[in-house]
Amino acid sequence: MAVDCYTGSMSTQISSTGKTRSSVNLVRSSHSWTEAESAAGFVLRYLSPMRKQLTTVMGSTEEADQALRILLTHLVSAGFGEHRKGRLRDFLARAVKSCAKARLVEQGGAESDQEKSPSVTLDSKQWLVLWRNCLLERAWRALERMQHQDASRPLYSVLWASTIHPKASLEEIAVEVEKACSVKLDQVQLQQLKLEAKAAFAQLLADEVVETLENPDKAAVKKEIQSLGIGSAFSGLTV
Repeated sequence: MAVDCYTGSMSTQISSTGKTRSSVNLVRSSHSWTEAESAAGFVLRYLSPMRKQLTTVMGSTEEADQALRILLTHLVSAGFGEHRKGRLRDFLARAVKSCAKARLVEQGGAESDQEKSPSVTLDSKQWLVLWRNCLLERAWRALERMQHQDASRPLYSVLWASTIHPKASLEEIAVEVEKACSVKLDQVQLQQLKLEAKAAFAQLLADEVVETLENPDKAAVKKEIQSLGIGSAFSGLTV
């Protein structure tokens, strides 16, 4: 379930005209993956795209899991090592290829066997899509957790209903939200929460991107957002 969207540096204010104004700080978080204390623990966040890519490469989920075992065992013992640089998605693309080859060797295959040699490139379209979906999924789940903390402000339900029903009216969205979380909203409340939810989601997504870059300054984050094709999550917001 990946569809193209903490409160802190994100500001949400109600103006005298009743409009909600939102802004997103692209570098609110400065925690890069290269600073992670536990390489294996950090990488566990991204098992989903790795497992899917390895399943394609290895031919089965069972073999994909065996390859992941090799990778995680290595990360536990050696960490990121000298490869602690650049983009995390590039590091993991290389890691997927490396552990797939290692699994083939375990099976008795020749690492130089071109027919069996795993093909995973850094700019692979499939890998890029899997990675993008993973970041989107993590942002959605984080937004859902925010809603659980304050059930009276169903940010996740509002944005999700608005996203999967893009042509629905406010009345129709309100019905979907009430079905999902038993919160009844009038049109003014719903319109406000839609804007707040969009900004909250965009902030969470920006935070996700930041953690996957070595030097996450504003320019680098913007470039990665463009590369991943997730710019629509930030449209209409001040960044």
